[in-house]
Amino acid sequence: MSLLPGLSLSAKRWRCVAGIAVLPLTACATDALTLAPASPQQPWVIPGVTGGRAVAVADANARSPGILVPAVAEDHAPSDAAPPDSGSARDLPGLIDLAQRSNPETREAWERARQAALEVGLREASFVPQISAEIVGGFQHTPLPIPTSLIPKGYFLSDTRELIPALTAKWLLFDFGQRTGVERAARANSFVANAAFTGAHQKVIYAVSRDYFALSAARGRLRVAAQALKNAQIVEDAVETRRAHGLATIVERTQARRQTAQARFNLERATGAEHAALAALVHSVGVPPGTRIAVADDADQPLPRAEAGDVDQFIHDALANRPDIIAAMGKIRAAEATLDSARARYYPTLGLEAQVYENIGGLSTQGSQYYSVNEPGAAILLKLSLPLYDGGVREAGVALAQSEIAAAQAALDQTRDAAAQQVTDAYDALRTSFAEYSAALAVNEAARTAYDAALESYRQGVGTYTDTVTGATALSQAQSQQADAHANVFTAAAALAFATGSIAAAP
Repeated sequence: MSLLPGLSLSAKRWRCVAGIAVLPLTACATDALTLAPASPQQPWVIPGVTGGRAVAVADANARSPGILVPAVAEDHAPSDAAPPDSGSARDLPGLIDLAQRSNPETREAWERARQAALEVGLREASFVPQISAEIVGGFQHTPLPIPTSLIPKGYFLSDTRELIPALTAKWLLFDFGQRTGVERAARANSFVANAAFTGAHQKVIYAVSRDYFALSAARGRLRVAAQALKNAQIVEDAVETRRAHGLATIVERTQARRQTAQARFNLERATGAEHAALAALVHSVGVPPGTRIAVADDADQPLPRAEAGDVDQFIHDALANRPDIIAAMGKIRAAEATLDSARARYYPTLGLEAQVYENIGGLSTQGSQYYSVNEPGAAILLKLSLPLYDGGVREAGVALAQSEIAAAQAALDQTRDAAAQQVTDAYDALRTSFAEYSAALAVNEAARTAYDAALESYRQGVGTYTDTVTGATALSQAQSQQADAHANVFTAAAALAFATGSIAAAP
């Protein structure tokens, strides 16, 4: 229903004009979401980054030598993965797959990347005309002056009622690069957010790998504690046998029982440590606390082959591949684009403003009947704007952008230094862990031989109880050291891969 005659015909006319005006405007700010990672489940592939010399720890024997990195095997695709409480034992690739789909840290980083991509779309939208539909309507009662020769009172009354639908377009045509700089900064920030998303995935992969190997070490110590209890019981049985024949003292029997009780205590403590390690792994995966996850035991997994490269090559890989370094470079580019935009604000802007409208109204003077109008109108204006004085806003904007560049450069230098130190530490830890494992093997073998000899000698009556207990204790320590050294090699390999930025799930 129209307020005044002729409104329906005018509405049709304006709908046609509006359709013609928006026809070329096919771009949409949300189209920029294509800049963000498609899914929170897989890391974003950083352009130009090859991943260094990383290989998968789950496939260590089937691939060429290199840094050993946990990877998701092909049979662990998200659609085929079992739920956490399915009871099927998960190996490291399966746990990483679950973490990438479940960990809130990667989902948060993904949303940040999407926000940064949408910011690019918002900045790109400033290059197209902004079109709006407006309707102004109302009533006005106005006294207006008039010569007394015409009206003795010196004024007359005017009543106006109007309804003005309008279609308005504003288009900033030229601004010497202000919008371009802002758009470039947004794109650089989107790149930074995407790199941070990949970094979040790498952190999750490393955390799961570290806690997985820590659980493996805890399980190794648990097995050693269980075996130590059996050894203590064997020694106690030997003491009881000798005691029955009058060859062992009451002190030896008491000491043997004490050793067995101590072994039971150690077993309970190792059991608690294994439960704590499993809880830490569940937390790293990102599933709710208390979730039951069956974890495969890879204690017998062969060690990876040692990396033959030198530390300088690893540092070079880190400087080229690490997401935090790449993101720091992106922040510098964003700050430089912001500086270009700030400098462009010293120049004028040229804009176009256009409006088409329909004046639907009426006018009454001195109480006369209304005289109606229902006609279209239009206006087109060019606007040149140059701020002459702004209280130092533009100068402060330039200084702020220059400071941001300096801060971003300092942050990049700091990140590079930290990366080099982390690579050096991880490289030394990996070489040390290999050496420690070799030594642990020798110690374990010697301890086993010494314990077996001491136990047999005690049974034959030519050895002492003290030597037997000492041998059993040394054997337990050697076995624990070997289990820890075995897990430490894998942990150090994952740490080196993380430090170089090449730790990633296999495609």
